[in-house]
Amino acid sequence: MDYITLEGIVREAEKASRFEHSLGVVEVSEVLARRFRLDVELARMVALFHDYARYMDGQAMLDFCMRHRIEVEEEERQSPMLLHGAVAAWYFPRITNRWEDKAQLAIRHHTLASRDMGALGAVLYVADYSEKGRRHLDDNDRLAIWARPDLEQMVLEVLRREEEYSFNVNRPFARVSRECMEYLSAGGRLAR
Repeated sequence: MDYITLEGIVREAEKASRFEHSLGVVEVSEVLARRFRLDVELARMVALFHDYARYMDGQAMLDFCMRHRIEVEEEERQSPMLLHGAVAAWYFPRITNRWEDKAQLAIRHHTLASRDMGALGAVLYVADYSEKGRRHLDDNDRLAIWARPDLEQMVLEVLRREEEYSFNVNRPFARVSRECMEYLSAGGRLAR
């Protein structure tokens, strides 16, 4: 399947505002994929598809994951809307016929991050957080993230911001996010 065909499928599945967000994520993902010499077309498709399951009911997503034996984090169990990445990751190869593990891992981990998300996942995670439609950032914040020298440092910057936000709203910082932060802080690299 090509990008244009997938765009039509995603446009039908998402509300207009969510689709605009997805296009913003595509834009940033394309730039980052070129910068770090990753598969640009795959990055665009993953970015376009990442919120495909966003409108599925939370309990239905949890049930879906249980039925398909998809591992669920405790934070996802408590807030099942976070599982939209896991569900979309399951659908991605079945809709696109692109079976690369790195694509599924990227989509799966775009909400909380993971040391297993790979470089493509880092691109998606950073793009999802920082695309121009996101109102929690201004242009200086975006540039501060994008100016980091590598994907690992970009992910660390986003994770630090997420940790601060979690603290400010008195919400626990996700275990998988903390593990990713610790791994990258210790010099860990994401699979290319």
